Amino acid sequence: MTVYGGIELSQEQANIVEHILKAGSTVPTVASAGAGSGKTRTLVAAVLHLIQTDPSVFIDDFILITFTNKAADEMRTRLEEELDERINQSGDEAEASMWFEQKERLASAFIGTIHRFCSMILRQHGYEELVPHETEVLIAKRHFEQAVQEALSSGVTDPQTKILFNEMNIPWAPFQWSNKLKSFYENVRNNGRTIEQVYKRTLNQPTDPESKYRKAIAILLNKIDQNFSRIKQEHAGQDSHDLLHKCAQIVEKYPDRIGKTIQRRYKFLFVDEFQDTDRTQKRIIKTLLPYMKHVLVVGDRKQSIYGWRGAVDSVLTELANEYGMEPMPLLASRRPTRKLFEAQDALFTGMSRRYEFLKEKLSVPSDAHDPNDDITAMEYHHVTNREPDVYVRKTIEKVQDYLGHQIHCPNKAIRPVENKDICILFRTNSQMAQYEQMFKEAGIHVVTDIGGRFFQKPEILNCYYMLHAILSFPNDMTIDQVTGTPFFPVTPPVTIHRIKHSGTQLSTWLKRDPSVKRWYEGMMEVRKNIKVDLVPQLLTKIFEFTGVREWYTQQGDIQAVANLEKLVAWSRSMFDNSEALTMQSFFQRFQNAILTEEKMEEANLGQDAGRPNAVVFSTVHSSKGLEYPIIIIPEIQRQLLSDYQVPEFFDIAENEWGIDLNLPNNHGSSPNFPIWMDKYRKDFIKEEARVFYVAVTRAQHAVCFIGGNHPWAARIDSDKWSWKDEVLSEVSALEALAKDIVKIHLS
Repeated sequence: MTVYGGIELSQEQANIVEHILKAGSTVPTVASAGAGSGKTRTLVAAVLHLIQTDPSVFIDDFILITFTNKAADEMRTRLEEELDERINQSGDEAEASMWFEQKERLASAFIGTIHRFCSMILRQHGYEELVPHETEVLIAKRHFEQAVQEALSSGVTDPQTKILFNEMNIPWAPFQWSNKLKSFYENVRNNGRTIEQVYKRTLNQPTDPESKYRKAIAILLNKIDQNFSRIKQEHAGQDSHDLLHKCAQIVEKYPDRIGKTIQRRYKFLFVDEFQDTDRTQKRIIKTLLPYMKHVLVVGDRKQSIYGWRGAVDSVLTELANEYGMEPMPLLASRRPTRKLFEAQDALFTGMSRRYEFLKEKLSVPSDAHDPNDDITAMEYHHVTNREPDVYVRKTIEKVQDYLGHQIHCPNKAIRPVENKDICILFRTNSQMAQYEQMFKEAGIHVVTDIGGRFFQKPEILNCYYMLHAILSFPNDMTIDQVTGTPFFPVTPPVTIHRIKHSGTQLSTWLKRDPSVKRWYEGMMEVRKNIKVDLVPQLLTKIFEFTGVREWYTQQGDIQAVANLEKLVAWSRSMFDNSEALTMQSFFQRFQNAILTEEKMEEANLGQDAGRPNAVVFSTVHSSKGLEYPIIIIPEIQRQLLSDYQVPEFFDIAENEWGIDLNLPNNHGSSPNFPIWMDKYRKDFIKEEARVFYVAVTRAQHAVCFIGGNHPWAARIDSDKWSWKDEVLSEVSALEALAKDIVKIHLS
């Protein structure tokens, strides 16, 4: 083992740190890391070593970009724990003082998502592209909904688009059209293309019997885009896509000006989970690279499961190749036991014949854990009967079986398996409800960890608007957003849209009108106390002067009241030392939680809230980055394409094509549609293989598959292909392993 930053590293991990130290600002360090290979450990060690060995480097010289706000919080906590340890272990007062200073500076380090980073750049340099400093990030769905409804209203009578609304042609109700158009719009933007590009290319397509439908959809999407752009301009706002694309445009247009500004404040740029980014984000990183002392990106293309969001699994390799290098390997996985690793290796080696991205194999470290218990590392149970609920009952049976065993965890004594050791992973949310009910009837405690919509709830969004209005007062745009909500249930005599025709501004009205005196005085009191009161106290004061809890109580919405209290608790627990949490830093964290649709459950109103010892239910996507001793994956016989209709909409970049469609009654498809569909199917199967890989690699000790239908593997090009076929295709290799490693039950 090699020690960097006071942390013991394997040779692979040490190689990454050594490359950072030697490479300078001319090329990045690009690391291709496997599941459980210690990405965060390596990144933290590099940060601490640079601080320890260079007196000119401080912890707030780092930009640390993570994929989610949750990961950012975990990174900050990990760094704080390491700094505390170094303070406690310091050999003299000077060393302790140095590490204590780093801990004080930690609050100033940039640790957050790419969206938050781009937001920071736009606030400083957005004026170059007419983005004002006080720009609002539009996270409320109502603005986009307004743009869609306006387009639909005009589209019904527009000669170019009214063909779509003849129910004899396409039998969609108005609410269906609204949902479909929103989905189509997001599809284009997730691909990193502009609506205008797709609109122009679609209108230039050759004429065929169905082209009028494609062009009508393109026209409607363009109207939505124009409407949305107008609304954003009225509110001086941007949305999440604007943050990335405008940031990329600005840094590429003014690289020296922006690069040097960032250079004066930061020295190092480290990016985790790089496989979940897209090419827009890669452009930003590349442009800023020459201005940093060094750039590190770490990712695992095998875990790139956000293709539907525009993530590109090859972006990590592309970046390395653009600098004439291959990604550095970080492939020794310390998550699974030695036995589980052997089983996973046999499975993934076989799958690598079908999927090129799995050819980069994980390795087992010499000190891998060898458990001294009788739990089989990998099992497959094939259900032969077709009775109702059979898969749920088999899953319950397997949970009960595990609960009757002993488990030997690393560096711990053997103990009984507990409920919380077991996680059941589902491919979709829709599978869970039936399982939850039957588990409850069987007396098995369950907690669902799929991430909720807490930050999208109306009461939480309204609280954000109120807080923004207070922090940015006297900005009329933010006052306009909060008036009429339960936090400020008053309709003002003027609105932001009529200011040009009125001599009264909203802020002036708020100061002078006696009917809103309570709100004005409350807002000013919070502003006055921002520097002396803690965030939980300030939020509580807002609830008190607005009377918002009473308002929701009168409406009978106890859940909303509980959610507001949970928001206070969230602010209190965000950092271990709440005094370090300023209102401004809380607001930024709050904004990004909403903007990125961070997952968090609503407040639990039940008596069993917070019970820890429960079997975990989760989707594979929600489990990414987590690990559990035992993983059960039920119903792996589900056809991968069966949960999804044939796509109704394609945004095709090839040959600058534009839109292709598969609307009801076979409307909208071009002669090229079968080509796009064939490519989609192949890409979809590859994406599902990566999702399956993520599911299997969440396990530390054992993984159990439960499947059914035919006890043999289908062809990969078959419509029936499933995760079961990934396992059964490798039966020979799996059964060649020892019985305490793999058991296959086909009957």
